[in-house]
Amino acid sequence: MSTVLITGANRGLGLAFARALRARGDEVIGTAREPANAEELAALGATVEELEVTDDASVASLAERLEGKPIDLLINNAGILRRDRIESFEPETVLRQFDVNALGPLRVTRALLPNLRLADAPKIVSITSRMGSVEDNSSGGFYGYRASKAALNAVIKSLSIDLDPWPVVVIHPGYVRTRMTGNQGDLSADEAVERMLPLIDHLEASQSGKFFHRDGHELPW
Repeated sequence: MSTVLITGANRGLGLAFARALRARGDEVIGTAREPANAEELAALGATVEELEVTDDASVASLAERLEGKPIDLLINNAGILRRDRIESFEPETVLRQFDVNALGPLRVTRALLPNLRLADAPKIVSITSRMGSVEDNSSGGFYGYRASKAALNAVIKSLSIDLDPWPVVVIHPGYVRTRMTGNQGDLSADEAVERMLPLIDHLEASQSGKFFHRDGHELPW
């Protein structure tokens, strides 16, 4: 049995990860900005912890509450998407996406390093998007989201070097039907997690610092 911490675990992909991991017997610590509204997560038998990934004090408080607790797998899942165009983007909205999508995982990872160091073979997985690929961008737009996910990819690449030999990767889950996508997509959150878990389970140090598609092949930066 592994202990897994998932950010943004009260809905969407985070909840699907919690559901799959609890079903196979793993211990799950799921975070939510409003734990009182995380009934589905709690019903799975997961430990629900309050966390706002953009708030340094909230991140520090989580680390205090989890002091001495080994974490085998950290899944940085919390993220936001705002649709914007060149004619209408707002700098504040772009910066908010950077704060949640790129700085959030960096804050959380740094705070939980002592917990990860207590595990025998820690892993760090951050949920990104192929929209963060510079080379793959053929449709434009989504300035804040694309840039924030590209920044996340750069953050994780650096972490993979600094935390060698731990496996530290980013994974694109696909176009998933969640509230963030307006329930549009080519597969459900449960289906996306089912595709990603074999990749996560078998991650090795030699794969660290890579950008993976949910099915296991590498994506261009």
